Amino acid sequence: MFYIHILTDSRRIENTISNKYEVLCPMEKQTCQTEGLRVEGRAYKLDCGQIELEVDCLEIRDREDKGKAGYLIIPEFLIPGRPYPIYIYLYAVATYCYNPRMGQREAAKRTRERFGLETFSHTTLSRALKKLERLMKKNKNEPESKTEPVEAPNAQKAGKLPTVDQMKNRKYRMASYLKKAAADDSSLKHEAGQLRKHPDYKRPPYTGAFIGACHSIVKYTFLKYHCLLL
Repeated sequence: MFYIHILTDSRRIENTISNKYEVLCPMEKQTCQTEGLRVEGRAYKLDCGQIELEVDCLEIRDREDKGKAGYLIIPEFLIPGRPYPIYIYLYAVATYCYNPRMGQREAAKRTRERFGLETFSHTTLSRALKKLERLMKKNKNEPESKTEPVEAPNAQKAGKLPTVDQMKNRKYRMASYLKKAAADDSSLKHEAGQLRKHPDYKRPPYTGAFIGACHSIVKYTFLKYHCLLL
């Protein structure tokens, strides 16, 4: 089902008493009840470490034209169809990209520990990296590496994974995008370089400078390229 996404502002996950997050309040929902439109709720489950959160979004469609794309109102921290909040994916990507010698398995391990997760894997991180790279490739004006791509002594053979050295330039470009999208917020690099314990990300509410930087990255991407980050 095809949607045109509408992002709400940078509201964060605060109320965890009911394990439920509503994108719009009842009064805001009522304003969407315009004649000729069909308004329905869409619920998404998010793994937030120690709790599972239900996010209630709103779908708006034309009653008469069922084949037309609908509008889906979602919060900035949600990626429809993905099991984790955007903070988790961005933490993993930043940890991997800001540490030149780190592999994806180690970055995924640190992400699990930081957010209290059981199943976040290196393959999940790999898919997020590929999605970000496709976005950057599609938009040629995004930052290019100022250094020459690293060539390993032995050329990569077909079917084999790239070496750590071959990944350096790839990491640099993705880190440059995150930095630009976050308006040079240093919290990304700080989170990636330190094994912090506070703020505690094992359950909402999510607070701190890093969380704010994540919202900035999502907003930058959406406003500039009219698409979701991942």
